[in-house]
Amino acid sequence: MPLEMNSLSLGELVISGKGAKQIPLYSHDEPLVWRPGPLRVQWEPKAFNDPEASRVAICFQSTDAVQTYLQQLEAWMLKTLASAPRRYFGQDLTQAQIEERYNPAIKVSQKGYSHLRAKMNLTGRNGVKCWDSETKKTRKIPEDWTCCEVEPSFVIKGIWVMNKDFGLLIEMTDALICETSTLCPF
Repeated sequence: MPLEMNSLSLGELVISGKGAKQIPLYSHDEPLVWRPGPLRVQWEPKAFNDPEASRVAICFQSTDAVQTYLQQLEAWMLKTLASAPRRYFGQDLTQAQIEERYNPAIKVSQKGYSHLRAKMNLTGRNGVKCWDSETKKTRKIPEDWTCCEVEPSFVIKGIWVMNKDFGLLIEMTDALICETSTLCPF
């Protein structure tokens, strides 16, 4: 699904009761939904230093299409933020200063592998809904995400802002799951 640049807009900076800052991102005045097609999970979803967390990071192997989509979105976002830095950051900043502070959605490992990092809730009313690729009915969360092909549905909720850093807040809300069988190599 191509990105419609003229449909995008940013809301006002919101500060939660816990002090988290976020700038909402909209497409046609609705949250931006993105379905990039089937992706492989890089490694098991987890939360930093909390094995019992219900909100975890999930990383997908990046594709050319994913990188192109996010590069277009990031270019629009950086230009929009640079047009009104006082409104979003509370101070005057140049385009270069804003770009320095940005944490891209595509991460590149020391070995050169790129992956898309998103968040997902494992439980609760906002928990990720998993769907079986054959029956199109809901199913349980996979025991091993790395043995699955996942067709994620993301909501790009907006931009998180923490200290001087910021980045896209991408959350997987639904996942079409196709589990691949693990064959014995002997």
